[in-house]
Amino acid sequence: MKKYINKILAGCLFLSIASVAFIAHPVSAEAKVYNYDITQENFPAADYAARYADVKAVYGDDAAALYNHYKFFGVEEGRIVKITKDVLESQANAESDVVAYKIFALDVLDTIVNDKMTDAQKVKAVEAWMKANITYGSCGDTRSYHITGPMTNQPTLEEGYAETFEFFMDALGIQAITNSDLKTNKVCVDGAWYSVDIPGGVLY
Repeated sequence: MKKYINKILAGCLFLSIASVAFIAHPVSAEAKVYNYDITQENFPAADYAARYADVKAVYGDDAAALYNHYKFFGVEEGRIVKITKDVLESQANAESDVVAYKIFALDVLDTIVNDKMTDAQKVKAVEAWMKANITYGSCGDTRSYHITGPMTNQPTLEEGYAETFEFFMDALGIQAITNSDLKTNKVCVDGAWYSVDIPGGVLY
């Protein structure tokens, strides 16, 4: 009987989360191409609440409720959280080369930006670094299509530029997406969306 009651209570909790989620209206964003399997243990709940006033108004500082909102609704709504080393190291594929190079990319990012910069200045600094330090072209394997190209000083194609730019923005907590072509991005700065195509010369 106790197990049955617990199942009912769990179901009611999920339904209550689902119902109030519609009170926290979706932000104006597009679904992201690259997502992260963030665990509740490493979910930056305070960052999520501070980033979205509508979510905080519903859930307050309840870390578990904030995580459930992000997992079941926020990801699909295009909501983001800042990606950190803890988040990357908690991934199911944390031992993969891609995750390792993303962790390395966080150290690279620290040489590009600082906390005194505005979001607009950070985007400009990232774009300037990518334009100056990444060579366009193919290295003959899949690295050219991913962040592993730039992080190993290999020639990189449009897909690699796009993935790298989106990752840098995720690490900065700046809303950005990779377009469905996988070759270009959009970034949101001060509430406005801008196109980004670094090898194509389209800079924010």
